[in-house]
Amino acid sequence: MRARVGLFAVCMAAYAGAASAQTFNQFVGFGDSTVDSGWYRNLAFPTGNATVDAALPAAIANGGGVSTTGPGPVSSQLLASYFGLNGNPANQGGANYAIGGARNNQAGSYPNAVSTVTQISNYLLASGGIANRDALYLIGSGGNDVSLYVGRVNASTITLAQGEQSVGQSAADFVTSVRSLSAAGARYVIVPNQPQSFGTATERTLRTTYNQTLWSGLAANNVNFIPVDFNGMLQAVTGNLASFGFIAGGGPACIAPGGVTSGYALLCTPLTLVAPDAMQTHLFADDIHLSTAGQKILADYEYSLVVAPSMISMLAEAPVKTRTSLIGVIQNQIPISQRQQGRSGFNTWLSGDISRLKIQNNSGFPDDPGTPVSLTAGFDYKMPSNWLAGVAITVGRQNASFSQNFGGFTQNEFAVSAYAAHNAGPMWFDVIATYGTLGFDIKRDVPIGITIQHNTASVSGSNLSLAGEAGHNFQNGAVTHGPVAGLALQQLRINGFTESGSFTSLGFTAQTRNSAIGSAGYQVAYDAGPWRPFAKASWNHEFASASRSVTATLTTISAPSYSMPAVSLGPDWAAVTGGTTLKLAANMTGLLALSSTLAQRSVTAYGGQVGINVAF
Repeated sequence: MRARVGLFAVCMAAYAGAASAQTFNQFVGFGDSTVDSGWYRNLAFPTGNATVDAALPAAIANGGGVSTTGPGPVSSQLLASYFGLNGNPANQGGANYAIGGARNNQAGSYPNAVSTVTQISNYLLASGGIANRDALYLIGSGGNDVSLYVGRVNASTITLAQGEQSVGQSAADFVTSVRSLSAAGARYVIVPNQPQSFGTATERTLRTTYNQTLWSGLAANNVNFIPVDFNGMLQAVTGNLASFGFIAGGGPACIAPGGVTSGYALLCTPLTLVAPDAMQTHLFADDIHLSTAGQKILADYEYSLVVAPSMISMLAEAPVKTRTSLIGVIQNQIPISQRQQGRSGFNTWLSGDISRLKIQNNSGFPDDPGTPVSLTAGFDYKMPSNWLAGVAITVGRQNASFSQNFGGFTQNEFAVSAYAAHNAGPMWFDVIATYGTLGFDIKRDVPIGITIQHNTASVSGSNLSLAGEAGHNFQNGAVTHGPVAGLALQQLRINGFTESGSFTSLGFTAQTRNSAIGSAGYQVAYDAGPWRPFAKASWNHEFASASRSVTATLTTISAPSYSMPAVSLGPDWAAVTGGTTLKLAANMTGLLALSSTLAQRSVTAYGGQVGINVAF
């Protein structure tokens, strides 16, 4: 506890943090046909394969030219569109440099396919060695490298051990290139693995070696990347095809054209489908590329990994606001207890609070609307020399729902507060210390294709706060008015937890949220007999930095953890409170108050309080 209280001493200063709000302003892609969004649709860039190039113009004219069931979009285009970005090829107005047939750092399976390493090098060369730090990067490569060495092992030109060494070197080249991209400023990089649970024994072995070398190499080089368990996703889908709308044993959605026996989705059009609805009822377009429906499943899965940490960061942001409401409840009751004197000097009071709280996220990220409610019971004693001391107990609950059908969470809090206040002529002040335990029941739903994947978890936390206000009262007849200033310090902790329920489940490390809110404003009250209307307006500033990140870990495979920035709220806002007290009896006063937060970026908050205070 002593260490926790000590942290309050530094809350007033902005603490350093590597994260900032992830508002993506560009989508950038590198790699092979799994990322390529139609590079060869620009006929000025042929594949270099005579058979494919001869068939491409007709295929493009009929909606083909991309490695899926054309004209359907690929996962890279869909992922970009979820954030309002352009996922088109770099030779057609976008920034997707991926090229079908590319290998990591050698000639591609198509003669003109520029390697992934060269794609990244060309991008950095054109940008002066500086990567766009606010872009979302997707890099999918390595499948063509594995296929090359599988063929050589099968042809007995190399041994399996030599094949593993070769794919390991290919992965190492990939790591070096991605490391250079990261060093140049790229912060949000998505890297899928290869489907190591499918194919022949040789294919599985080489893909496993590639995956382990790739992800461990990136982690060893301190590259913060989002690992996509493409293999785990495929296992989940193929294990329950019907629920995703696919025909079991249906095979490829497209008919193989003459002269092309593998990877022929590039030439797939509605005219070459095995059935009119094949792009939705078949998982694969050909023997290796996903259909339109399969591409959406992959894009949905990748999207869920990108946005999940920001969503979970709401668990530590919402209680900051609900604690601010609790402090306001006590501060509204203190003046009543000071004015209302019973024989024994004791007052007891009860106050209910209901609010509407919406935390808005960046473009493309789910928001967090909720309805916090609380009930606070207080007991205080007015001592000589105008001192007031009391305690209060609060039970609170908030039902919050993530937008875009992403589920939500329930927040429960039990808090104990101790408070004191003092009047010294026109000067006054109060101080409130509160400790609360938090409990969350989380239901994070993830839309994947036509399904909803359900993930659940429960986690506990705590919130320790110290708040105070001071002011000066001017008396003009029945009107009391004057300036007021305050400070509210909070340290909120959410324990780590792991979800369960589906292949989209994640684990999350513990979160700490420090807050130091200063306020300055003016208040006024009018004594109208039994009625005493009042109003207060203040400007508030968050002195503690909101720059923090949330770390997540895949549950389907052993993979490096990744960190993404927490939701970022505006550091400045106005707060207004208005209401009235009503003398119900000589020793009883009622309270009605409304409050609202104004002009804070990403936050909408307003609510009301109803209370009663009895002296005895």
